[in-house]
Amino acid sequence: MKTQAWRRQPAAYPDAGTLLPRVTDLDAWQHMNNVAQIGLHGELLQHWLLTHLGPDLWRSTQPLLAMQANATDFLAEAHYPTPLATGTRLLGVDDGGFQIGTALFQHGHCAGLHQATLSVWADGRPAPLPADLRTRLQALLAAQPALADGSAATPVAAAPPATGMPAHPDAWPWQLGMTARFADADPRGQTSDHTLARCVEQGRVQFLTRVFGAERVQAAVGFMVAHVALRWLQRRPIPAGWQLGTGVSRVGERSMAVRSMVFDGADCLAEATSVMVAIDHASRRPAALPEASRAALAPYLLPGA
Repeated sequence: MKTQAWRRQPAAYPDAGTLLPRVTDLDAWQHMNNVAQIGLHGELLQHWLLTHLGPDLWRSTQPLLAMQANATDFLAEAHYPTPLATGTRLLGVDDGGFQIGTALFQHGHCAGLHQATLSVWADGRPAPLPADLRTRLQALLAAQPALADGSAATPVAAAPPATGMPAHPDAWPWQLGMTARFADADPRGQTSDHTLARCVEQGRVQFLTRVFGAERVQAAVGFMVAHVALRWLQRRPIPAGWQLGTGVSRVGERSMAVRSMVFDGADCLAEATSVMVAIDHASRRPAALPEASRAALAPYLLPGA
């Protein structure tokens, strides 16, 4: 996600606060896991909704106001137990939904940025915003203080839903089946946004292990997640399980993009793109993607990659 410079400035966010990381947010590299960071951005989003749209919104299913898409940039490693300064700002409102930007700061630096698009859902599909809700959101947008540099706080245009991708999990270069858990439901009985992020992470990790072998964690050059974009195509109660289809949509000099789609049977529920940056484990700096890695990825390239 190409971000505007103002997004990294704490003063740009009218709703500011603090969140405490938990030890359960850490991963094997002893910094905050990327899905844990996405979850903290989701918490900020809910705080904003509760403050500005009502304290019982998270309980309501009529109409169902929920995430349609989100994109997260991981700009720096975040650690435990140092508190995270936070910021939230309403970015835009249109017929189809509204966009909220959130940021996490630690040690005076921006650790991560997140942009979410929320929509009203009817029969599992996005629907136009009710007129009264749109009017209320537009008033909130107009009431926010201007940015210090005079620039416009507009949302970054989200990528459109993917086209040309395999429409059935069996047609993807690699598949993974996952069983649903009771905790995968949100308080309204829908599959939670956190579950989608966690499923995509699990698929990505197992895909990398399939491609590079279990010994990849000892290799001199590995991968770090730089960007994750998630989009719901349908929202529904949790199924018995999911099937993930995964492939590689781009291989660059120092990075690659992994694409996934999440299926319930033959129905595609969601899609994801994860940008992985090659990193030298010793220096923690970006590195060139080894030729051996390119060769290993070749069988998993998607059409047009």
